[in-house]
Amino acid sequence: MSRSQQPKQFQPIDHEGSITFFQTTVQRHRGELFHDPVVSVAGGHLGTVRRQLRDVQRNARIIAEPVARNTGPAVLSAALLIARTDPDAVLLICPSDHVIEGDLNSRIRESHKAAADGLIVTFGIKPRYNETGYGYIIDGGEFSNYRGVHRAEKFIEKPNAQTAQSLIETGLAYWASGISLMRADTVIEEYRRFDPVTFGAVSASLANAVSEDGALVLEEASFGSAESLPTERAVFEKSKTVALAPADVEWDDVGAWAAFHTIGKKSEDNNVVSGDVMMVNSRGSYVRGSDRLVAVVGVDNLVVVDTHDALLVTTREQSQDVKKVVEQLKAQSRREAEDHSFGATDWGKQGKLASGAGYMLRHLTVNPGATLPVESGSEFRRLMVVASGGGMLHMGSRRREIRAGATFEIGPEQTAEVINDGTGPMQVIEVACHVDGPLTHLTPLLELAAVADGSREHA
Repeated sequence: MSRSQQPKQFQPIDHEGSITFFQTTVQRHRGELFHDPVVSVAGGHLGTVRRQLRDVQRNARIIAEPVARNTGPAVLSAALLIARTDPDAVLLICPSDHVIEGDLNSRIRESHKAAADGLIVTFGIKPRYNETGYGYIIDGGEFSNYRGVHRAEKFIEKPNAQTAQSLIETGLAYWASGISLMRADTVIEEYRRFDPVTFGAVSASLANAVSEDGALVLEEASFGSAESLPTERAVFEKSKTVALAPADVEWDDVGAWAAFHTIGKKSEDNNVVSGDVMMVNSRGSYVRGSDRLVAVVGVDNLVVVDTHDALLVTTREQSQDVKKVVEQLKAQSRREAEDHSFGATDWGKQGKLASGAGYMLRHLTVNPGATLPVESGSEFRRLMVVASGGGMLHMGSRRREIRAGATFEIGPEQTAEVINDGTGPMQVIEVACHVDGPLTHLTPLLELAAVADGSREHA
């Protein structure tokens, strides 16, 4: 499901059309305790962030990272930006791809004073099982002046299975959730002390940032020279100001498909299903459908994930090895490693139905009030059919009302806009064809369609 152009945090948690991991995160932390969020995101995902914020009616300040440098520089850039106007501000640092069940905000409220007094408070989760994919924090005992906040004795980065089991058996180990609470000036000062290279690089990048379409785009050369390290390794493991706040919540960073079975609502047969799924004599499995029926018969402890363009079948125990499939896809330059054949856009949704030598067939959904830009290159033409809904077609100075049944052509080097001015979605089928030689125009068909469907053209 997660692709490099559409990573996990922007994917729906439960099923197609449900709220995403990112949206769940920004919705979780709202109300009188919180300001509007500051979102740090890779520049290539700006459109997705804007769209998903708009869908849940949240405002945010957005920082666009020009290159990937791990979480440390992202956190520091947000702290520096906020400190410009409020150096005493207390920051809640949240990864946007985790699943949390329970009242984390009450724990945040209880830990606020410790953070406001200069501690870096990181939230720990009591381990439910032996997990080698998480970091661990060792409890050093509770502070006398901060209720529920403990000293962080030691960080242990992703131990082997034997070490993880030993840590769990002490009763003092917590999973490091990656969620932390701190003053802006505290984390800035700790970066200045422990990672001056990154401090200088991110400071320069922010000083030379430019505003583009409501986002602050960091300067690339400086940002790219920052150390590519998570905040935990760059600062937390070295700082004497780090504290642990045990949080009694269900938490998972959903690093593998098996985690969806762990966090999901289970049937009597211990199955977790999503979408149009039929289970027969099968137990302990996670099955996720998309736009067609998925039937599973006589198997146990599997992960089955069906999307528009790919099918994954693995055991729960080996679901971590999906990354090996991704490595092979990338080595073969397969499109499936980069993007989905169906996906959201600023104007709606698009999906590839079929393609071959010199042609591609797509299903386009234009949201109410949105505009679909259509552009043909020098060697392509596009035939568009309105399947349902309606709106306006703009081609140069020409304006035409279109509704279900209307057909129009966008020739090579032509541009057009399809505007949905209605209250419901407009469904459009597009056939893009490679042009080799003189064009055979479809004008008679267009004139016939305009008369038959009652469309009106305006000069």
